[in-house]
Amino acid sequence: MLTDGPARPYNKTKHFQRDILNDADFISDAEIYIESLPGCHVSLVERNRMDETKRRRYPSPTDELRVSDDILRTRCGVMVADFAKRMKVTDETLQKNAMEEFYLYYKRTVLERPGYNSYTGLSAVFGDEAFMKRSEEIVMFALGLSDELKEEQKEREQQKCDDMEGGIVGKNAPPPLHTLIVFTIVMIGCLYLMPSLETVDEYATIETFTSCIFQEGIFHFTPLALGIIRMSFAFICLIVTHAKWRRGVDLKLTYLPASKLRRGRIQMSGWRTQGFFTAWSWNLLGISFFFGGLIPLLVEYERQHILAQYPWILRTALVSFEIAAPCALFISFIVTYSLWPTAYKTHGPDGTAGLKSWVSLFQHNINTFMVLLELCLMGGLPVKLSHASFAPIYAGCYQIFMWLMAPYWVADHGPIFLYFFVDTTLGKKTTYFMMGLLSVIFVSFLFFAFLEMGVSVVEHSGHGVVPNLGIVFLISSLLMKFSD
Repeated sequence: MLTDGPARPYNKTKHFQRDILNDADFISDAEIYIESLPGCHVSLVERNRMDETKRRRYPSPTDELRVSDDILRTRCGVMVADFAKRMKVTDETLQKNAMEEFYLYYKRTVLERPGYNSYTGLSAVFGDEAFMKRSEEIVMFALGLSDELKEEQKEREQQKCDDMEGGIVGKNAPPPLHTLIVFTIVMIGCLYLMPSLETVDEYATIETFTSCIFQEGIFHFTPLALGIIRMSFAFICLIVTHAKWRRGVDLKLTYLPASKLRRGRIQMSGWRTQGFFTAWSWNLLGISFFFGGLIPLLVEYERQHILAQYPWILRTALVSFEIAAPCALFISFIVTYSLWPTAYKTHGPDGTAGLKSWVSLFQHNINTFMVLLELCLMGGLPVKLSHASFAPIYAGCYQIFMWLMAPYWVADHGPIFLYFFVDTTLGKKTTYFMMGLLSVIFVSFLFFAFLEMGVSVVEHSGHGVVPNLGIVFLISSLLMKFSD
């Protein structure tokens, strides 16, 4: 270890026995290295850990990294802080991100080269020109001083890291058996609790879609006005979907450290851009507004016999709204309070660039605004607690879609999951995340159902349109986000 690892840079300039073997740090590394060898007596481990310096500097013999992780992190922090100071970068978020990126690369390099996996090896690796060059590129990019990082090399490095963490799965990544069992039980329960067509028809009526909340004033809408506004909303959904279809999506695949999936960046275009949960819910909202607008227009032009002949139009309009409306608020909440802050904290303004595109802003903000207008100021379409099973069934359909599509997103890449929480290679966490997704969608439905009930109470309070406007602007201000 001494001759091939940390001592290598000194071999040509120093006398091995006189200089290197008299170096206390090298000798400590050698003694710690022996701990990891088969047959090492426990007394050596105990003796090493009685030494305060060794106890602080080295982890347990079973740890893959043969030096304290805190020492490595501290070293990375000091080096990045010094570099940022010299480059006059004061943004703490960028510095923190640069430190984390440098730490991951530094640790990966040390683990890939056992000769450097020691206390003295942390310093000796700086004699590697390739390591130094790549480290500078990573830190420069993370600090915003470089426009791009060579993705091919970055992917190769990540690939090596994936291999060390257990390798890449094959062409398929089926969900674990326990996940399928739990999923099947939950879906059977939801299907059992699903309302009958007769129950749905109690609310999916012509009156539901042609009546207006307010009978006078600026917010009194005739059936024709309701039809035109809803059709306009549906047209907006169509335009945004078309734009996303044509523009495509540059997606960075991010998974948990325990994942066995291949990371990297992929380009998604055409119909593949509609595979995201946001796109599913946005398109469903467009379908809801289309049928919700079609019904009053048919009535206005005396074609209501079509609705009697095809009752599925009324049912589709109601059920699609009951599913899409809660999902709209859920998506806005997740983006505003989770995805956006995380992206900004991790990558700074560059990390939120995709969220600030007009397509993304419409799908993450205008969706909620349109739903709130419908609920509070237009027709007040119902979302009934007795229909709550629709929400987890919808989420379950999306879960199945993710499982089936995983091998087909990009040819020759292997299984791909658009969200880390549907990753099927995480063991028990796969089941936990699945239950979390179903539960969150269910809770979102309950929240919206109670919101609809609250709005109904406010409507009959006799205070006019002011409380309803207040609800729209309050919830919008809490859930909608347009900038960092």
